[in-house]
Amino acid sequence: MKPPPALAVIGWSGAGKTTLLERLLPELTSRGLRVAYVKHSSDAHPLHRAGSDTARLDAAGAVTTGFATPDGTQLTTRQPLSPALLARDTDRVDLLLVEGWKDGPLPKLEVWREGLEAPLAASRPGVLAVVTDAPALPPSVASRQRLPVNARAVADFLTAWLRDQSAPRSPRPEPRGVTHRAVRRFDGDTLRETEDDRVAVEEPLEIRVSGDTVATTMRTPGHDRELAVGFLFAEGILTDGADLGSLFHCGHPGEEGYGNVLEVVPAAGAVLDLERVEATRRGTLTTSACGVCGRRDVDDLMATCNPVAPGPVLSARTVARATERLRDIQYAFEHTGGVHAAAALDAHGELLAAHEDVGRHNAVDKVVGALVLAGAVRSPRRLPTPPFPTAPTVLAVSGRASFEIVQKAARARIPVVVSVSAASSLAIDLALRAGVTLAAFSRNGRCNVYTATERLQAHAQTPGIPHDFRHDPSR
Repeated sequence: MKPPPALAVIGWSGAGKTTLLERLLPELTSRGLRVAYVKHSSDAHPLHRAGSDTARLDAAGAVTTGFATPDGTQLTTRQPLSPALLARDTDRVDLLLVEGWKDGPLPKLEVWREGLEAPLAASRPGVLAVVTDAPALPPSVASRQRLPVNARAVADFLTAWLRDQSAPRSPRPEPRGVTHRAVRRFDGDTLRETEDDRVAVEEPLEIRVSGDTVATTMRTPGHDRELAVGFLFAEGILTDGADLGSLFHCGHPGEEGYGNVLEVVPAAGAVLDLERVEATRRGTLTTSACGVCGRRDVDDLMATCNPVAPGPVLSARTVARATERLRDIQYAFEHTGGVHAAAALDAHGELLAAHEDVGRHNAVDKVVGALVLAGAVRSPRRLPTPPFPTAPTVLAVSGRASFEIVQKAARARIPVVVSVSAASSLAIDLALRAGVTLAAFSRNGRCNVYTATERLQAHAQTPGIPHDFRHDPSR
């Protein structure tokens, strides 16, 4: 079987390779690609802490040395980096990205900016393109393709490059959130014979904090860590990712129900305020479409949402088209038609995090949880540490914008919420109180904006487009 395509991302120190890759991986993942990453260094770095058990056994001659925790498993080998070594992941990976290895045998992308030494591409024929914010490339590499420092543009280039790989690849497996059931279709005249149908998986996830059950939600399996973190953050139980110690599924692989209970352990000295859940009487069972379920009073919920800071001013067109980014990440939806999607974008429309789930609230929790774990959403009491993460600015959601969707955005201090479908009255009321820009019916580059319109930069109204296009017969 042919190994997966591999590509090196090279550049001088300080060019921005890691920053680009941090943005590029979510963009590629949202397109259904399975991406592996390897950091190459020309300097000697110990793979295991001196004196540790793994270092001792590695020195004793182990061919492969591993270290496993509830959060994952790390395996190291004495073999030097080579295309053959990278090919071990043929069945699990669509693309391998190596940061560095400028003299390796892989095709390359170079990240370059003005003020650095001359581009490496001048002496390396394997460079496919130069990623730069410079208005023009130096004459020594003027013949190379120039790409802007934009994750979406680079992802477009890479997906086109992958399509051009001539040899056939093994088919990409279905997402974990897809399963099969028997169905008989009625076409209006005939009840057809039984056939196989792909449907979205819905299973319970019990979220525990230090052994105490906080909630059970019906969700699409996958990205459970992000879901739990986003849920705890939205409830006010967790205020900062630094308060997290570990997150792991209880039980053992192979056991019935394994993966449906997630344990959250606070960091040393941190306290997660479980009394907030009891005070709001949420109970232990929620659903994938839960609203204010069991809250004592709507004002209790509104009181948890502090006003979002003013700004930034965004292009109205950028906001109106934000939901179009959902199409790129709805891989499970393409198979089943039965899942929602949510995505967080920065002020320039760059994708920061995106997830699918049978519940739109769960999809938002997964996105917010990913931002918390990445340090892009933090407690106001704590400043981010360098390199500073890009601030999430727009939350795009499929379906309607309900009260809880706006609440979750306000808690994460995301100033703009855009939904494909309608906004509820409570969602509009909360957005008004929280200073969130709420746009709904975002389709075909148009939307209805209900609150905080001062955050949008107006564009001229295109002739012939109705102001409220819910009744537009052409849509």
